[in-house]
Amino acid sequence: MNHLPTAVRAALLTTVSALMLGCQQTPEASKPIAEMVIPVCVNEQCAVIDQTGALRVGPDNDYASIYAVPFSNTFIFGRDGYWNLASGDGKQVLKANFTDELFTLTPGYFGFVRDGKVGVMDEQGKEVQPATFDDVYVGGDNDFIVYEIDELRGILSAKGEKISDAVFDSMYVRDEFAKRGNWVLAERDGQSWGYNLDSKVLKQLDFDSIESAADGHLVVAKEGVTGKGLADAAGNLLIPIGQYWLGTPGGGLVAFKSAYDSACGYLDYQGKVVIEGKFEACETFGKTGAMVQLPRTEQGRGKAGMIGHDGKWLIEPQYDSVGDAGIGLLGMAGHRPGFNHIGVLQNMFTATYGTINLDTGKVVFAPTYTQIGVITPERFAFSDAQSPRKSLMVLGMANTVQTVGVMDAKGKVLIKPEQFVGIKLTADQHHLLAAEGSSSDDNRALYDLDGKLLVPAKWQDVQVDEARGAIFAYQVEGNGDDAVRSLRALYRLDGSVVFDTNRLPCGAEQVVDGKGKVLWPSDPQAHCPQPEPVAEAS
Repeated sequence: MNHLPTAVRAALLTTVSALMLGCQQTPEASKPIAEMVIPVCVNEQCAVIDQTGALRVGPDNDYASIYAVPFSNTFIFGRDGYWNLASGDGKQVLKANFTDELFTLTPGYFGFVRDGKVGVMDEQGKEVQPATFDDVYVGGDNDFIVYEIDELRGILSAKGEKISDAVFDSMYVRDEFAKRGNWVLAERDGQSWGYNLDSKVLKQLDFDSIESAADGHLVVAKEGVTGKGLADAAGNLLIPIGQYWLGTPGGGLVAFKSAYDSACGYLDYQGKVVIEGKFEACETFGKTGAMVQLPRTEQGRGKAGMIGHDGKWLIEPQYDSVGDAGIGLLGMAGHRPGFNHIGVLQNMFTATYGTINLDTGKVVFAPTYTQIGVITPERFAFSDAQSPRKSLMVLGMANTVQTVGVMDAKGKVLIKPEQFVGIKLTADQHHLLAAEGSSSDDNRALYDLDGKLLVPAKWQDVQVDEARGAIFAYQVEGNGDDAVRSLRALYRLDGSVVFDTNRLPCGAEQVVDGKGKVLWPSDPQAHCPQPEPVAEAS
């Protein structure tokens, strides 16, 4: 049986050989797992499992293909060149031969083709949008759906509901929209428009790009107009575009420079100068203060300290560097509201770093780490002098980076810095995803915020679905748009196994339930690739 990788669109052809089909102790942790129907494909055989790990449809079915994504109580299979919708036990065909081309959109929604046009359906087979579009595809990280008619773009919600007509000539589709105030920017007849994913508002805007978003405000720019401006969360321009530079808003103020070679100071959100420009560097304000750096002197770079909203020193200048408090593969970077890193030079080539809380005005960690970054206000990623290094490819270049661990705000180590090169907060805000490498096909592990291991570093993608009380683990082969994701394991939120997949050294796989009982195949060795015959020498 063939299967379709969820990252790749493919038409179901009438010959099976031509198919490329898709096989694809908190209150939350005690939540019971929801009822589900989960097609899984291994060794070119596909079966259907439920949320208890029991087989609903065995691998000895007559399906030519199956859509391997989690469903609620149905699933989709292919036969005789067409897709069909079946009941969860496979005993009833609920919707027969409804299309010969199907592809995933947002979770639970699919694009389907009929008479050369594309529509949107849900997992129950309901046509949310009829087949009237030229194309549909996902925007952002399953944030919305874009549709096209006559080379113009329109917006659907993540559930396929119509937001706008197809009137936009261009649109930002791939972006980290959370860092842009959740605004989707588009252009229509030379005018800038935006759709806000939070407020569901669609409106014309006085800017066409968003540099940063924080504290309910946006730093914006417009092509053909020099400088930056400030808008509120609703997209209303408060400070006209024209300042040479604006920092990230915070604490009711935004740093500014009026010219390239001018010192920096702070404006309020109406554009009034609150702190005169007299610093070399101005970081984002918290509730109590902001880190600023004094200008260079003949003796060297200026020291950095903390000022209050009145511009007076709260912490006298004593640090050699200050900046964003996030951490990534290439070191400390990324805005974290209410925090900055602080650094002290040890010699010409090395420095140690710590973290300061801008809301309380207090140092959380003195500058003693080789790198440190805020994950949450109570969790910090860090490396120290003893952290081993790993070689990996970053942006196509070979790099040697330190491994990172996790500690709490008191310095208690929750995850040792010895295995992972990157640790980030998951979208649900309740878990930590730890990566062994920088590529999408490197293994990842899942921890809770207290450092309890829930999913070992066996799979390349781990997705938490708190609504269903489930954790899905995927095998990923390849990178970027060519990556192929295949569902391989299901866990409850407490980390207990519902089903898992074991791989033999030869590459054959075997699915087992949470107690280790074999589901299929009973003899995985029979699925090991056979060696190619060797021609006899004449």
